Amino acid sequence: MREKKTLRTDLAEKIDGVLREAGAKNREGNVSESIALGLSAWSLLPAPQEQWDFYPQIMSRSLVTKYAAVGDAAGVKQWIDTTYRMYDDPEHRDHLVLMLEGRSLYQLGLTFEAYDIFAKVHELYGREGFAGEDMSYLEFYLKERAQKEL
Repeated sequence: MREKKTLRTDLAEKIDGVLREAGAKNREGNVSESIALGLSAWSLLPAPQEQWDFYPQIMSRSLVTKYAAVGDAAGVKQWIDTTYRMYDDPEHRDHLVLMLEGRSLYQLGLTFEAYDIFAKVHELYGREGFAGEDMSYLEFYLKERAQKEL
């Protein structure tokens, strides 16, 4: 994994301000406006975005979650691909990003696709990959796997 750069303080503060506003809109329930602000914050990152530490990872993850919340499958898929890139994970093996993808697809009702992601999580991380609040996804995966084996 390559070393990530740190943004200049003035730019980080500007992005922080936009992200605070995006968070406020999200808490108010205005997810679409929060997405627009998130995209605005993203546009402030100098290209290539993957060279920077923290901001591209957190922003891309947040956009996946927000696109899932508004039911935008194309947006989820675009930003999950971006998130893998921001995590320097071309093999799609990062637990955090895999679970984000699986949860988002499941939330969108794309259960066949979610199943495939959860199968990969199970293969790579076993039952421990579904600890805590993700236990329901393990239950879903195991139930579906049992059905497929019939």
